[in-house]
Amino acid sequence: MSVRRGTALILALVLLGAAWTQPVRGKSEQNVFDMVMLIQVNPDGSAHFDISARLTNPAYRELVKNETDFTKLVEELVYRNLVEDLHERYGNFTVYLPSSGPVEVTANWSARVNFYIVPFLTKGKRGLECPYSGPLDFVSGGKVYSFEFRRIILVLPRNWTVLYTFPSPADRAKNVLIWENADYLPMIGVSTGSPGEGTSKHLSCKPLRIELHYSPEEGKVFFNATYICEAGLPALPGARNVTYIKRGNVTEVRGYFVPRLEYDEGLFRREWRAEIELPEEFPQVVGGSLGKNGSIVITVERSSAGIQTAVPVIFIAVIIALWRWKR
Repeated sequence: MSVRRGTALILALVLLGAAWTQPVRGKSEQNVFDMVMLIQVNPDGSAHFDISARLTNPAYRELVKNETDFTKLVEELVYRNLVEDLHERYGNFTVYLPSSGPVEVTANWSARVNFYIVPFLTKGKRGLECPYSGPLDFVSGGKVYSFEFRRIILVLPRNWTVLYTFPSPADRAKNVLIWENADYLPMIGVSTGSPGEGTSKHLSCKPLRIELHYSPEEGKVFFNATYICEAGLPALPGARNVTYIKRGNVTEVRGYFVPRLEYDEGLFRREWRAEIELPEEFPQVVGGSLGKNGSIVITVERSSAGIQTAVPVIFIAVIIALWRWKR
């Protein structure tokens, strides 16, 4: 989307938000999306947010012209509003996003919003507690509205014990709690078998496979690693721009390392030798070879720019030599 078009979209959102409802006292309910939020809590206290959002407001539907517009609308109004709400209550947390971004457009004016919060539960006076509990706000066009979800579903690890919730859920089946028409994150306290061990995120993750690719232009070793995790998320010290994707007990980790580098250039070739150290041994390593002291080496070789000049010169010299020899 161009800068001009992006600016027009934001301006239209502001104008539309200002005319959304007549001025009222207090907050009004948001009537833009029909949303259901699933929060899957991991044994280490982190949580995966999976929100299904369907655009129901006809005025906003008129505003959206293509999938890019729709993605931007959902990211600005759903993802950023929610994360800003969480930051207002507890700023010391990390958001992990899928490599494709927080929004995935599906069909029929619908999208899914996915991200991880670490931590979601912290140690409190009564077990592990949620520091983000409270009313949720939805900001649009300079006005504040109630951030209402048709349903909030909270899934806790099976061996945990719920100590309290406020308000009480509308439905509950073991450690699955459901709140209907909720414009808040509920207060909750839980007891775990080892509540103080939440920071050891990597202890229950077994490495399986890692793919490596070195980009000389960017000076980075990009990786895609796979783990089997009984609980928590794997830790890769030194990795940057890390994203996690969980599918059951399989966790995929993506990001990049900044390697130690050796460079060699000849007349006809250039060679980069990037070296990194992994925190643990992977049974399968693709794109690299074992170096000294357990390090991984990725070698990239390319034709030198000199050969592009040398080959035509040699070819011309051969033609001239043959021509003179025939004479």
